[in-house]
Amino acid sequence: MKKLLAVAMAAALFVILPASAQYGGFGRLLPARDANAGYKDGLDVLRLCAAEDETQLLECLGFLEGVNDLFVWERKQAGLPDCYPQGLGKVDQIAIQQTLIAYLIAHPERRPEQGAQLVRAAIEARWCAK
Repeated sequence: MKKLLAVAMAAALFVILPASAQYGGFGRLLPARDANAGYKDGLDVLRLCAAEDETQLLECLGFLEGVNDLFVWERKQAGLPDCYPQGLGKVDQIAIQQTLIAYLIAHPERRPEQGAQLVRAAIEARWCAK
């Protein structure tokens, strides 16, 4: 058992150390920045989600995933029904991205508002029963 554990740890280090060295250590995967600078308004989110740059699109999809996870969890905690259709018509981040873009085009006056709140508003407008 000890031998198996040692082999597993060696294999993990074999994978982790080159990646760590390549990126200058795990603490330096991204440039240092103030956590408070992460706030995004609707225009910031629209720029990311409508960008042609793959990195910006990935940031958009990550933002949408995080907001959606919290939104779904809060609805469950409040005892509210699911918003999204069940079965074959499952909703993914791309559908949420397209919905958000359409929502922000239709409501330009809301773009200065908090980005996460606008994602929620777009989801509710399209999928949640009133």
